[in-house]
Amino acid sequence: MRGKQLGVLGGLLIAMTMFTTNLFASEIEIGVVTQKSSAYYSADVLGEKAGYVFEGESLTIVEEVDGFYGVLLEEDELVYIEKSCLQVEQLEEEKDETEEVTTTNEVVNEPQPVKEEVSPVPKKEEVKISKGEEVVAYAKQFIGTPYRSGGNSLTKGVDCSGFTQQVFLKFGVKLQRSSRSQYASNGKKITKDQLQPGDLVFYGYNGSVNHVAIYIGNGQIIHAPVPGKSVCTEPLWQRGCAPIIGYKRVV
Repeated sequence: MRGKQLGVLGGLLIAMTMFTTNLFASEIEIGVVTQKSSAYYSADVLGEKAGYVFEGESLTIVEEVDGFYGVLLEEDELVYIEKSCLQVEQLEEEKDETEEVTTTNEVVNEPQPVKEEVSPVPKKEEVKISKGEEVVAYAKQFIGTPYRSGGNSLTKGVDCSGFTQQVFLKFGVKLQRSSRSQYASNGKKITKDQLQPGDLVFYGYNGSVNHVAIYIGNGQIIHAPVPGKSVCTEPLWQRGCAPIIGYKRVV
């Protein structure tokens, strides 16, 4: 057991070193999983399994060893996957940025006609919306933004956790960068029957989170789904084959 812990720790140190180096590269390599595959703690099919990766997942490649790619899971765990199970793409590195959509209303001063005095009309009560509904309204402005692994731009490209992080940053809520870390560190856990607009929904396998979305109400979510798709709304239960792991409230 001690040997396994040392092996995992060594893998994490290698991943952190190589990932830091990649931040200064002009291009990064991304591997898209072509079929459900085993992931190993070492570049050896006879080695210890770290778990599985699933078709459509987009992973950052940090090294090549014989017939394997070393990839990062949620940016903090190094595992090895057979090359035949990944389709390699290259993406230009982009700087983190937070972009906000603002609107400007021009006020034109024009002479106003003199109005006759009339009886005051009772004011209608203003309908107040919750902070979570404000979050949802803001998030919907970015429907159509393309999915991009590691992306942090709400207009040029985001992945699932980049989308939630940048949306909530608009409201002063600082989320962790990965979906796994957001589930572990941010907000408080709630149950499904407590769900309200603006809550986070987490998906994954065997208790391991690999996706996050924002609940918008009426059994719907908004999220950056998978490579090849854009930010969109979908039913709460529709996330490929990945089941829901839990729910968190951060506002």
